Amino acid sequence: MSNELVTDVSAEAFARKLAHARSLPWFHALYPRILEVQGLADLHRLPVLAVEDESGGGLFSALGEASHRAPGGGLTLTSGGSTGNRKQISHSWAFNAAIVPLGARMFGVTDERPESVINCLTAGEMQGAFQYASAIVQHIGARLLPAGSQMGVQRVAELIQTHKADALICTPSFAAALFNHETAGLGSLKWLYYIGEPSSKTLRDQLARDWPALKIRSLGYSSTETGPIGFQCAHLEHGFYHLHADAMLLEVVDPLTLQAVAEEQTGEFLLTPLLPDHVPLLRYRIGDRGRVLRTVKKCACGSSMPVLALEGRVESSIKLGGALITQSQVLHVLRQLLPGLNAT
Repeated sequence: MSNELVTDVSAEAFARKLAHARSLPWFHALYPRILEVQGLADLHRLPVLAVEDESGGGLFSALGEASHRAPGGGLTLTSGGSTGNRKQISHSWAFNAAIVPLGARMFGVTDERPESVINCLTAGEMQGAFQYASAIVQHIGARLLPAGSQMGVQRVAELIQTHKADALICTPSFAAALFNHETAGLGSLKWLYYIGEPSSKTLRDQLARDWPALKIRSLGYSSTETGPIGFQCAHLEHGFYHLHADAMLLEVVDPLTLQAVAEEQTGEFLLTPLLPDHVPLLRYRIGDRGRVLRTVKKCACGSSMPVLALEGRVESSIKLGGALITQSQVLHVLRQLLPGLNAT
């Protein structure tokens, strides 16, 4: 898909998203400025959405409640927030079906085709990664071993050996536990796909040293709230992803002013999913920082989707005198002292 076609598809998808938002009377009350948004250039007029903000994440909570009431059912998941202020959101069944082909894009035209995949992500507990990964395995036509994360590394190693599993899907911490304790029986593994947490350089270096034939790759850059954001093809290094530009709008902004940064500069990510869903999620603050590499026109994998560099989390809190002070708390006080900040 060419860059021009991706841009056209994104504009059309955003127009549909905007029409959906305007058709919901309750949405007008939450986003009174939605009527000022005529196209992509006006998106900045809308407030930033976050699980937790100076108002306690009231806007996200209202959207979550609306998603639970939407007709047609769906999958309710717990947000991945790390602040303890976890909330739930429901995604339509159509949304859940649409994200699977996006997740499978990581295989693309490569000859990387696992035949027997063991899924060691956490099943249940209001999380969606296990189900999402399993659906990707089905989509590529591989055999699935749904082990989960609670089976224990010895039993997992026995399953891998018995079924000659050639691919493992798990979190990096599970991979560390498995490869540090059970070296026997893992020889059939060719690929390790991780998701759910960052993979440390220490772990990657260790596996490269001890298991040089094992190829390690992210299963994708995604979040519970937005769905898939990007995919890592076989030609991209750790931390780099192709943006699903036909399904996700990405803004890169200064974390304090929320103004757009210069091209290819590092900033905080704001995300607007374009796939149809129960509720419109606009300008979602995921808490990650990075940049978009506009100079990369076409990857060796054949994709012309933009490449983004994920550079870590936004520094949003510090400890002072034993107390945890968050960025949102500081901004809340500043807005009370300087009302002009509310206009930014």
